[in-house]
Amino acid sequence: MSEKMGPVGGSMGGVFDDGVYDGVKKITVGKDIDCVSYIKIEYEKDGKFVTHEHGTIRGELKEFDVDYPKECITSVGGSYDHVTRYNAVLIKSLIFKTSYGRTSPTFGDSSGKEFMLEGKNGGKLIGFHGRSGQAIDAIGAYFSLVEKTAAMGGNMGGAFDDGVFDGVKKITVGKDTDCVSYIKIEYEKDGEFETLENGTIRGELKEFDVDYPNECITSVGGSYDHVIRYKTVLIKSLIFKTSYGRTSPTFGDSSGKEFMLEGKNGGKLIGFHGRSGQAIDAIGAYFSLVEKTAAMGGNMGGAFDDGVFDGVKKITVGKDIDCVSYIKIEYEKDGKFETCEHGTIRGKLKEFDVSYPNECIISVGGSYDHNGTIRGELKEFDVDYPNECITSVGGSYDHVIRYKTVLIKSLIFKTSYGRTSPTFGDSSGKEFMLEGKNGGKLIGFHGRSGQAIDSIGAYFSLVEKTAAMGGNMGGAFDDGVFDGVKKITVGKDIDCISYIKIEYENNGTFERGHGTIRGELKEFDVSYPNECIISVGGSYDHVNRYNAVLIKSLFFKTSFGRTSPIFGVSPSGTEFKLEGKNGGKLLGFHGLSGQAIDAIGVYFGTGGI
Repeated sequence: MSEKMGPVGGSMGGVFDDGVYDGVKKITVGKDIDCVSYIKIEYEKDGKFVTHEHGTIRGELKEFDVDYPKECITSVGGSYDHVTRYNAVLIKSLIFKTSYGRTSPTFGDSSGKEFMLEGKNGGKLIGFHGRSGQAIDAIGAYFSLVEKTAAMGGNMGGAFDDGVFDGVKKITVGKDTDCVSYIKIEYEKDGEFETLENGTIRGELKEFDVDYPNECITSVGGSYDHVIRYKTVLIKSLIFKTSYGRTSPTFGDSSGKEFMLEGKNGGKLIGFHGRSGQAIDAIGAYFSLVEKTAAMGGNMGGAFDDGVFDGVKKITVGKDIDCVSYIKIEYEKDGKFETCEHGTIRGKLKEFDVSYPNECIISVGGSYDHNGTIRGELKEFDVDYPNECITSVGGSYDHVIRYKTVLIKSLIFKTSYGRTSPTFGDSSGKEFMLEGKNGGKLIGFHGRSGQAIDSIGAYFSLVEKTAAMGGNMGGAFDDGVFDGVKKITVGKDIDCISYIKIEYENNGTFERGHGTIRGELKEFDVSYPNECIISVGGSYDHVNRYNAVLIKSLFFKTSFGRTSPIFGVSPSGTEFKLEGKNGGKLLGFHGLSGQAIDAIGVYFGTGGI
């Protein structure tokens, strides 16, 4: 996820947008007599380095290197003003600050109106956008969106900041006589493991392993106090909790002032920061951001929290006479399937063996309740995963006299295909509906359970869905949400866009086509997964031949700064541009189509690549 800030400066020059990367390794700035004329940025993504440059090389060039990936840029500042020689407002100076607490020299002349662009909670710089031509007219920045807790403990020692990774696999803690002296973390990013360590190895070393990627750390706690031997405040103890509900041993001496660092809505630990030297003076953490709905229903039973997965393949629901007694979910994560179950399967499960083929069953008997439902009945709802996903969880809850508590009475699920499951259970009571914003998909459950399902809540992925631009004829289509887009094929008729085919990626390649193939077909390839589409533009107007408003043209922009050719009639009619907030990537299309493309809208991720 990323946050887009600015741009600040003037309104001249051509627009540029580098998109979003993993980080920045080096920035080169060119200073003219009275402005910043040039900027070159060396970005990193998935282990590869990409360079973008803007403006015109004139005057002195100076570099600012970052100790990447350990160090990152956390703010971009400077000044801008009207420059008489160019008769335009231009960037006059630039300055950068990093996670190491370093500040670059001031590049340029610091006169004029000052500005400072900073990521929230220490988010790191991951891309630039702005305007440029003969010089840098305006500049803005993308920062990663993370939750960064304050560092707890003392103010001595040197600052450290591990930055942000995909997750944590193992933590090793060193305990001295009266403090935590050392911490080593094995992080994972893009399938590779990297180890970072802080403090000084002294005393006993103990490890805490996480079943990564299925399990993650969701909170970091401990204590800190003044340590006489070191004459300073140090971390006295550390303790970790995980998405499996596990709690690590307490590493160290739990005396002193206690603290607990937790990600909002169950966000997972993705990095540490703090201060260290002879020991660990202070510690803080980065947590990922997710959307977690409140649990609906009663407050009895034991709490459960499945955490967050990539998606849901199947849900099995058990119905008792007057409530939902059981739920089993088959999740997928990183190509592997994992099952979580909660509640109680009503009715005992017993086996009866038949001496087949010599013996056979010739009759079946049983009983049913007053509603005509066999007790302990299990029913399944399958999802065409990964093409289809669950986008809402509904149902009802009420007080159940037999259990003397509030329980979930019924459950119902809706999917990105527009399908609705049967109602599992009795739909009486207070109804509820849990939905991800803008069609976000279900990626986990939480709640309370015991003899039955007392309450239920859900995690949804964060997705932005734009309105469909164009006319109101044709049939609705909705591709849903995928991991990304590899290729788009567009069909151009005489006076409109007649056809679009999208090659999506989602643990495999999936194609979706809309409209009617007529006229010329042209393709636009994306260097997936390194490159992604970040905006969709075009135009629409009334087309006499069809007597309808149709899409007249389309074009696409990518995170590499590339712009596709204009497909269709060179923008005529009403122009539009669909962009994800904060540089989010294109994940899917929706709209209306028939003989041609009547309207088009898109899904964007709420963050970067």
